[in-house]
Order: sequence, then C-alpha cells, then structure tokens
Amino acid sequence: MDERWQARWSRRGRIAAAAERPPRVPPEGMISFVYGDPDWETLPLEDMALAAEFLAENQRRDALGYQNLIRPDELNEALAEKLARDQGMQVAPDQILVTLGSSNGLGIICDALLDPGDVVLIDAPAWMGATSMFKLAGAELVGIPIDEHGIDPEGVAAALDRLEREGRRPKFLYTLPTFQNPAGVETSLERRQALARLADERGLLIIEDDAYYELRFRGEYPPTIYSLAEPGNVLYCGTLSKTIAAGLRLGYVVGPAPIVATLARARIDALRNSFTAALADWYLRTGRYHAHVAELRRLYKQKCERMLAALEREMPEGVRWTRPNGGFFIWLTLPEGLSATALLSACRERRVDFIPGPAFYGDGSGDQHLRLSFSAVTLEQIDEGIARMAAVVREALAGELAAAR
Repeated sequence: MDERWQARWSRRGRIAAAAERPPRVPPEGMISFVYGDPDWETLPLEDMALAAEFLAENQRRDALGYQNLIRPDELNEALAEKLARDQGMQVAPDQILVTLGSSNGLGIICDALLDPGDVVLIDAPAWMGATSMFKLAGAELVGIPIDEHGIDPEGVAAALDRLEREGRRPKFLYTLPTFQNPAGVETSLERRQALARLADERGLLIIEDDAYYELRFRGEYPPTIYSLAEPGNVLYCGTLSKTIAAGLRLGYVVGPAPIVATLARARIDALRNSFTAALADWYLRTGRYHAHVAELRRLYKQKCERMLAALEREMPEGVRWTRPNGGFFIWLTLPEGLSATALLSACRERRVDFIPGPAFYGDGSGDQHLRLSFSAVTLEQIDEGIARMAAVVREALAGELAAAR
C-alpha cells in the first residue's frame, strides 16, 4: 500500500487497513471452506425471472422508484406474516426495518447505539463480521464463552456484575442463538428463557442475530429470545440472503415501531432497495419461498452429514468438532499444541482453505480452533478437502511440518 496513506487513515481506516480476508471466489483448484455462502446451484434464478416478469406485467414502476424503508404493505407485510407463521413472533409491518442484508442492519444499530469506548457483550467465539463492526465503532468487546448449549446466561450475569462494580454498563449483548456462526451450536430453550429474564430484569438490550433460524434440518424449533422477552428489550435481526439469494441484499431488523423508525433515520441511505424488495415480496407470497427452504434444508443436511463423516474418517485422534443441527458451519478444535494459524499456509499449499479461530474472538485468542463451512462446496469437494486438511494435521502432530520448514 502507498506509504502516504498510513497518515491519512482515520481510526476506522487503520482498523480496516489491517484486516485481510481471502477472496470470495477461491483461486482455481482451491477447495474453500471459508465463507458461509448459499449453495450456488440452489439460487432461484428462474423464479426471480418470473418475479421480474410479474412486476413488468402489472406495471409496477414503483418498484423502480424511491421507497421508504418502513412500509405498511408489500415486503414488510409479507415478512410480518412469515415471522408469525415460522418464528412465532407477533409483529406489525411498521416494526420491521428492511435493510441491505442483515449485516447492514447490524451496522445501522452500531451507528445509532455505539460511541467509542462503549462496552458490548458478545459470543466468544462470534461472527467475525460483528466483531469487525464493533471494533470499527470503537467499542470494547467482552466475550462470553459458548459451549454446546450456546451462550451461558450465568456468564452474561457475571459480566454484568463485574461491569457494574466498575461503574459501567454494556450497550447490548450480541448473540447468534441458532446455529451459531462460527460454532454451529444453538442456545437451549432454558438458556433462551434465562437470557430473556436477564433482559427484562436488568435492563440488558439483546441483539438477536437469527440468520440461520430457518435452516434447521434436525430437532425442534425453539422460540426466539425476542418472543420470550418484554417488548423493547430485544432487537431481532433476520435475513433473506441465506434462504432466497445473497445478491438481493435484503435483511431486516424487528423492534418497537418508534425504535425502528429512529434506526431508519440513522441510516445514511434512508430508502429501501425497492426492486429487490418487490421480487422478494412476490417470492414469499406465491409459496415458492417455503418450498425452496425445504429443499435447502435437505441439501444442507446432506452436506453437513458428509462433512461430519469425512471428519470422522480422516481426522487423527485428538481433533474434536461440533455437530450442528442446522446452518452452515462446523467448529473444529485441534489437539493441544497445534495452531490453526500455523497450519493455514500448509493447508493452502495443499489447495484447501479455512478461517482460523482468532478471527472470531475480540481479543485474538482461539488459535486452537478453526471454522469450516459446508454450504458452498460440493460433496466431492468436502471429501477431498477434509482429506487434505487431515493430512496436514497428521504431519503437524508427527512434527514433520515443523521439520520441513
């Protein structure tokens, strides 16, 4: 990078300049378990063409014009109906802020709520996009460890007590309770209820990111934390990127109508992506959405089971991993003494890629872990990629990797 720019960056710019991520499209021959992208072949291109045709036939020029983010009809209404039917959430259309993907919704929340120095409680590990946003906002991150049952409410309460003794309060708790990114685990019903009580009794705002809720292929659907807590104590973030198409860039934030209206005014671009919103509205109302999601559940279950079988078959003793009931991710833990960061370059030489654990921790810890995404690769790539990774792990355990370098 041009050295003159070192002095030009703001605090946010310096953080962004230091961040590096692999390309979204992997190099030729690379098997990438990096990104949680939807399966390419499932993207409903023909259905979107039919939706566009419907708009043209019905003279829907309004879908090409400016529209407010919050509306009493169209996509807001369709989302309210979907949330009531699928998530058991009773919300009105004016309680839904349509955003450019759920990450944009979280960014709006950051802009509206966070000042430099504010404290945010967060899953440890947590989605790296969230940790990046909070750091860019100048927040201090306090990680609450998760286990196979999700985030521990007792850990949240202990953090609240410690901060209170220091004369501080967190702005909010950010958590992914369902098929958590990166670990793939889900917060149990008992813990969801306990988190809702913490929100109600201690005035804790919870940001519930539920990007993978509908992609369950095993087990029962638990209630959302939003539906368990008192109104105003939880903001719910959802997305259509994982279920319709990421390229539509459509997410949403749900909360009390006055709060959602304020969030809308905090957004720099205070208008919605009206064309893609109209496409999604048609897709939801025609019933194609639910048929499509059912197919996604079948496919991702197959991919998840294929990766679990490959890990069981290929990985040496001492390697552990989570067993998700939905979503896109498996969280792998290496034997003591091995570093995911150190293994990455050797894995890339074997043409297989992943994200090491430190990317998902606010303090840079977690180097014994790594995230594997099974959503965007083929069954054959899963088998081959895990075999390549396992060979590197076996060499590292045998000391051959260090000797070769």
